[in-house]
Amino acid sequence: MPYEVKAEQVTPRVLAAVRAVTTRQQLSTDIIRLLDQVWPVLREQGARTGHNVVIYHGDGSGEFAIEAGVEVFPGFTEQGEVVRVTTPAGEAAGVTHYGEYSGLAAAYAALEHWCAASGRSPAGVNWEVYGDWDDDPARRRTDVYTLLRLLAPHVEDGGGIDRRRASGADP
Repeated sequence: MPYEVKAEQVTPRVLAAVRAVTTRQQLSTDIIRLLDQVWPVLREQGARTGHNVVIYHGDGSGEFAIEAGVEVFPGFTEQGEVVRVTTPAGEAAGVTHYGEYSGLAAAYAALEHWCAASGRSPAGVNWEVYGDWDDDPARRRTDVYTLLRLLAPHVEDGGGIDRRRASGADP
């Protein structure tokens, strides 16, 4: 599946989420376990909701921290381990994956390739926004993002961001 990676300015999404530390082997089990803690609270409160979202901190090797939750709008009140968190804000590289969740590694590989080819570095935070469920795996949409490190100021243009480097053009 060819992926089209785009850099974009992202705004924070507010989530009702539960935090945990997990491993690659436990990840899918832990995501379901955490979301199973969030959804009953949101239903009880009658909160207006959006999509499921998982935020990943670290490089995914060994143990790493996650926040699994649901987009919420005004009206959500924190309760127990279900707390308000936000996705990152700033410049991110994003890609859309259609298919089984087990195929998301290809989307991450596309992001890594784009970062290397563009001279950009990930900032160590990724997140996935899961589209509405569909019984047909080919129609399951997951938007995958990686926050990008800020570009270093370029001395030759007075200390501002080197727009040529930011766009991938040769300096």
